[in-house]
Amino acid sequence: MELRRPDPAGSALVLPALGLDRPALGAEPRVASVGRPRLLVPVDSQAALAGLSPDMDRLRAACDRLGLLGCYVYAAPSPSGRVAARMFAPSIGVPEDIANANSTACLAAHLGELGIREIRVDMGDSLGSPATIRAWSSGPEVRLGGDVLVPPPGPLT
Repeated sequence: MELRRPDPAGSALVLPALGLDRPALGAEPRVASVGRPRLLVPVDSQAALAGLSPDMDRLRAACDRLGLLGCYVYAAPSPSGRVAARMFAPSIGVPEDIANANSTACLAAHLGELGIREIRVDMGDSLGSPATIRAWSSGPEVRLGGDVLVPPPGPLT
C-alpha cells in the first residue's frame, strides 16, 4: 500500500474539477494505491459530500494527466468510525461507483496511521444504492467486509 502527499499542482487540477475550493479544514488529500493510484480527498461534512457535482470531463482530464484512477471523497469519520464517501472514476468509465473496496482499504490505511483502526464507510446513497464497507487497520494490514441488502424477489407469475 502506498500513501503519500500529492503534488500541490495536482491538487490544484483535481479539486476544482470536483467542485471544491479546498479540502477539509485541517486535512489534506493523499495519493493512495493498492495498484493504480487514486486521490483521497477529505471534505468538511456529509452535506458537502452530498452536494458534490463534479465536472466529469474536467475530472477525467485531471486524473488522466496525473495518472490517477479517480478521486475518493470522504467526510471526516464520526467518533464511532462511521464515514460517508463517494468514488468518482471517470478515467475508467465510472462516473461514480456505488461501493469501492480498494479505495476504502486505502482510506483505512490512511486513517490507521492517524490512530483510527476501524471504520464503516457508507457509499452509494447519491445513486440510490446504499452500501456499507467495513475496514479494520492494524499496521500494514487492512481487512475488509461489507453489508448487502438483497430485496426479496417479486411475485412469480
